[in-house]
Amino acid sequence: MSKLVIRTIEGKDGLPVAFPTGILLGAATNNIGVPGGQGFGVGICPALPAGMTQMAGTTDPAADNYGNYTFSDGSVMAWIPAFFYKYGTGANGFAVNVVDIKPAAYFTSVAGANSAGYALHRAFYDAGLVQTGFFIDKYLPSLNGAIASSLKNGAALSSAVRGSLASAHFSHCTGNSQTPADAYYGAVAVAKSRGNNFFPASMFQRAALALLALAHGQASTSTAWCAWWVASGVSAPRGCNNNALGDYNDAAILYTTDGNGTYAGCGQTGSANYFSRTTHNGQACGVADLNGLLWEISPGLTVASDVAKFYILKTTAQMKAMTSGTGGGVDLWGTEAQLLAAGYEELGATYGALAASSSAKLFGAAAQVFGESVVSTPGATGLVWQATGAGIPLVGGVGGTNPFGNDGLWDYRPSSVCPIAGGSWANAASAGVWALILSNVRDDSSNYVGCRAALYL
Repeated sequence: MSKLVIRTIEGKDGLPVAFPTGILLGAATNNIGVPGGQGFGVGICPALPAGMTQMAGTTDPAADNYGNYTFSDGSVMAWIPAFFYKYGTGANGFAVNVVDIKPAAYFTSVAGANSAGYALHRAFYDAGLVQTGFFIDKYLPSLNGAIASSLKNGAALSSAVRGSLASAHFSHCTGNSQTPADAYYGAVAVAKSRGNNFFPASMFQRAALALLALAHGQASTSTAWCAWWVASGVSAPRGCNNNALGDYNDAAILYTTDGNGTYAGCGQTGSANYFSRTTHNGQACGVADLNGLLWEISPGLTVASDVAKFYILKTTAQMKAMTSGTGGGVDLWGTEAQLLAAGYEELGATYGALAASSSAKLFGAAAQVFGESVVSTPGATGLVWQATGAGIPLVGGVGGTNPFGNDGLWDYRPSSVCPIAGGSWANAASAGVWALILSNVRDDSSNYVGCRAALYL
């Protein structure tokens, strides 16, 4: 039996830490696991927030509900423990594009991890604190009374009416005194219909799940603990993306229709016949439907309303405090000055593979796809780490390869851009865990775009 170790993790350069004092960080608690192994990609939360409870099997790595919890509204959420990663360059001990993942307890400090070439993922910084991990919806939310709840076999909420599903859109999520608009910016209020601490899952959190999937696929040698693994071809999570309730790369996948009456290819949340093939870790305990079904509003990057540059949220931004307007304060959109004041930093007119070219690209290349930098401080030296944490590839990291699912990247640069990720029920090969569109803006409304909620401790 593994010996458990009481350990707190120290921040880099004096950065405060959000881990509770004396937290148990060992084999049993807050451990992301070993790539390729059972239970990898989720874990046991060390300190539950009010309203969150364990499920049958939450603490058992062999159980379908390992690392899964329910909130008071019935929502099922997965706990993603903090982890360190090392991205292979071919000259740092790992082959190009090979990813190694270590649990938080592996290093005694962020600085110690950095000295070994490992970085704490951007998804585990919020409000200037190193975070223990985060909760994220296991399923795309559907309407549950007046609350956007993460439930299996639901009709996923979208930012516009979808066929005959008159109530499966944002404006019906009036719980917790919210009044969401049927527009992309309405996702903020949709998440908060469950509670004030919830927010639309950020592009950093989605990119963390995608990186875990990449590492898991690379480390797996069979479908034992990674149901979507294949020896050749696209080895990545499956989903509802072929416009016929199935997956473009897996003819065996079949979803149950959501009954909208117009778009026959759109399925119910988590309804795939081979469910484990549609989760980020290829196991029943994983996060479902990150590939297809609906595009997900994923804040974290935008373009100022008056300047044609990309801006990315710094680690000091607090996701639950970010608001949906354009008037300053902590709004997710606004002028250059307002964005800088709200917690963004300038990424540039172009960055990496983002050339504002209005042309589609595909994730993956024989060359290095993501940056290996461990520097997390704001400013130019930290932007490579920020971009990797947001799922933004290097300039030579596109062209399309199977390990990255040949997922699509659209790098337009309109004012007040609102990132959407993952793909819809009809995006075929270009849908996937890495897929990212930067052509839509905050005021847009689409029946194929929804959101997923997340929560920090």
